[in-house]
Amino acid sequence: MANNSSSRQGQLFDDYSNPDINLYFASHDDVEELCKVINWAYRGKPSASSPEESYSGWIGEQHLLKGARITSEELRQLIDDEQHTVVLVAKLKTPSGSKIVGCWKISTYDKNLQMTEEEKQDVAVEFGLNAVDPDYQSRGIGTLLYNGAVRIAKEYFNAQRVYSCIIQSKRNQIEWCLRQGFMDTGRLIPLPSKVLLQAKVDLDELKFSVLTKRLQ
Repeated sequence: MANNSSSRQGQLFDDYSNPDINLYFASHDDVEELCKVINWAYRGKPSASSPEESYSGWIGEQHLLKGARITSEELRQLIDDEQHTVVLVAKLKTPSGSKIVGCWKISTYDKNLQMTEEEKQDVAVEFGLNAVDPDYQSRGIGTLLYNGAVRIAKEYFNAQRVYSCIIQSKRNQIEWCLRQGFMDTGRLIPLPSKVLLQAKVDLDELKFSVLTKRLQ
């Protein structure tokens, strides 16, 4: 369980792994800008040359789900749940100040969902809400956030295991996790009912593949 002796919101987490990007614990001041970045990454970012068109990059879900990926209020609630959740935010240094370019969520994992005896022995967290502004993808920001998330899992949650639940048809994202050492458990779980209401495809296509990795 995370150390909640004082609020971490807005505190610097990492200013040395990348000279141009700092990692921070998200705060309420980040909510509006960060909410835009997350929804751009998952639902598409309007094109500057053609506002009717959008692009999202490799984690996009706009072909599967309609509506927003997250609302400002939902994001604010995650940030406030410091006992169980950390939202790590990446900020790019620019001449005019810092610019949010991505995030990663680390949260406690339900022990009841750890199915095997080996899994049940471990304290576990779940990675999710990993997003990078489509204009800044393929620049190592996702890897920077992932490495930061692993540190938080171990240092703040004392976790020995991490899970990631990814829509089964998003093979590129699943394959990225496999390259990071995750294993596909073969388990499929349904998306939350309120998310299924946003479905643009058959509901049988909207199941999470459960991946797991034991931390060293």
